[in-house]
Amino acid sequence: MSEAVARIEEGRLRGVATADGVVRAFKGIPYAEPPVGPLRWRPPRPPAPWDGVRRADSYGPAAPQPPVPERSLYHPGREPQSEDCLYLNVWTAAAPGDRRPVLVWFHMGAYLFGSGSASPGGRSLYDGEQLARAGAVVVTLNHRLGRLGFLAHPELTAESEHGASGNYGLLDHIAALEWVQRNIAAFGGDPGCVTVVGLSAGSYTISHLMASPPARGLFHRAIGQSGGAFGPAGETCGVNDLVQNLPAGERTGVRLAEALGARTLDELRSLSPERLMAVPLPSDEPARWTMNMGPERFGRGSFESGYPVVDGHVLPAEPYRVFAAGEQHDVPLITGWVANEAAGVPGVATLEDHLLDAREEYGDMTERFLELYPAASDEEAYRASAASNGDRIFVAQNREWARLHSRTARSPAYLYHWSRVPPIPSGWFVERDPGAFHSAEVPYVFRHIGVEDAARDWDWTATDEQLSEVVSSFWLTFAQTGDPNRAGLPDWPAFDAAQPIAMHFGDAAAAGPVPQQDKLAFWDEFYTRARAVARA
Repeated sequence: MSEAVARIEEGRLRGVATADGVVRAFKGIPYAEPPVGPLRWRPPRPPAPWDGVRRADSYGPAAPQPPVPERSLYHPGREPQSEDCLYLNVWTAAAPGDRRPVLVWFHMGAYLFGSGSASPGGRSLYDGEQLARAGAVVVTLNHRLGRLGFLAHPELTAESEHGASGNYGLLDHIAALEWVQRNIAAFGGDPGCVTVVGLSAGSYTISHLMASPPARGLFHRAIGQSGGAFGPAGETCGVNDLVQNLPAGERTGVRLAEALGARTLDELRSLSPERLMAVPLPSDEPARWTMNMGPERFGRGSFESGYPVVDGHVLPAEPYRVFAAGEQHDVPLITGWVANEAAGVPGVATLEDHLLDAREEYGDMTERFLELYPAASDEEAYRASAASNGDRIFVAQNREWARLHSRTARSPAYLYHWSRVPPIPSGWFVERDPGAFHSAEVPYVFRHIGVEDAARDWDWTATDEQLSEVVSSFWLTFAQTGDPNRAGLPDWPAFDAAQPIAMHFGDAAAAGPVPQQDKLAFWDEFYTRARAVARA
C-alpha cells in the first residue's frame, strides 16, 4: 500500500492507499480529547489540533471491556485497549470536493464490548474498503463502554450543566457525528447525506439518537440492524430492556461506588479501568441464566451500570414515548432482524428455571408464553428461553420501531427479515446451532464475501455473493436517496402497519408478510402492560 494525505480542521493526516490506489484509508483519527483523569465521565471535548502530519495508518485502541471467548462468533479480536479510545476510521475512493454519501457504522457489543475495528481474524469485520469502492465514504468508530461509558451518579448529575449523567457513550457517538459534519468533505463525503448504520447495541444507539435533541441534524437516514430501545424505561435495567431512568441509574452508581469503597468522584476517577470493571455488585437474583458467550448473571431485575439512561438531556424520554408523539428525528429508516437472534442471547439452565421465570415475569400471560415457547427438558428450556429473549430484545423492538415511525413520521420506514444461514464452519463456535445468527448479515452488507483476508473467511457460495450484492446495493441506494429501491433490485415496499410487509433475505431477496405474528402479538400485549405499570 502507498501513502495518502488529507487535511482536516485539526491538522494533516497520512493514511494508506490500496495497491491499485483506488481506496484510501485513514485510521485512528481522534474525534475527541482522551476521556481520562478529570475528563472521565464528562461529555467529550473536541480534539486538540496538531502540527505537522499525523500518522493515520493503524486503528486506535478499543475501550476497556470484559473478555469474550475466542471461540465465540462475537469475539472482537485481541485489540489493544485503553480508556483513551475516542478514535474513528475513514475509507474513501472520492476526491476532496466530491459529495458522496457517508455511512457511519456503530458496532455491536451490548454496550459492554467490541469496537469499530473488531478483527477476530484477517481484516476488520467492519473494514470499509469494498463499500468505498462501491461509492460510499465509510466511517467506523470506538466509544466508551460499560461503566466508563454509562455510569450515572448523583454527584455526576450535580456537576453537569444539564443536570444529567450516564450517557457518555451516546455523547461520544454524537461527537463523532459532529466530527463528520466538520471534516468529512475533506474525504469527498457529503455532510448533508449522512447515514448512521448500527448493529445490536449500535442499532439501539440509533433509536436513542433519533430521539435525542443533541443529535438533531447530524444524520439524514438511519439503518438499525437487530436492536431498538422501545421498552419502558424502568427502575431496573435487566438483560431485556437496555435503558433505565435517571433515579434508578443514580442508585446504581451509588451502589457501585460503595462496592468500590470510593467516597468521592475524585476517588472514583482515580481507579483503574480494570478495577472499575471487575467489582461485582450485590444481587439477590438467582444466577439461573447462561450466555452462549459464557456464564453470566442475567436475572430480569438485575442491573448493570453500563446502559443508556433517560437523563432528561441526551434522552428526554424513552424512545417509545418520543416516537409515539412524533417527536423523533424525521429521517428515512431501514430496520429489521435475523431469524435466529437467540444465538447470542441468554437462556436458562434448567426446565425448572424456565417455568419459574415465566411465572415471575409474565403472570397471567404465562400459559400463553409457554404455548409460544414450550419446553419439556433442560435443553429445550435453554432453547425456548433464549428464543423468547431474542424475540423480546430484537424482533419485537425492531418491528415496533418500524411501526411507530411509519405512523408518526413523514419519512418512510422499511422492514427486513434475514434468514440466510452463512456457511459457518462446523465444530468451532461455542454458540449452539447458530443458524442465521445475530450479526450474520455483516459480511454481506460490507461486501466481504470472498474478499481476500476477510474476517469471515468461510466457504462462501455464488448464492452468498449474489445476496451480498443485493443487500449492500439496497443499503447504498438508501444512503444516497433515502429509498432502497432502484432499477435491478427487488421491489421493497415501505412499511405499513395495516399491511405489514418485510424484505426477506434468504437464498434470494423478496418482499413478503412479516413473520412471527403470533409471537409479536404476545409481545405487543406484554409491553402495553409494562408501559402502563411504568407510567403508574
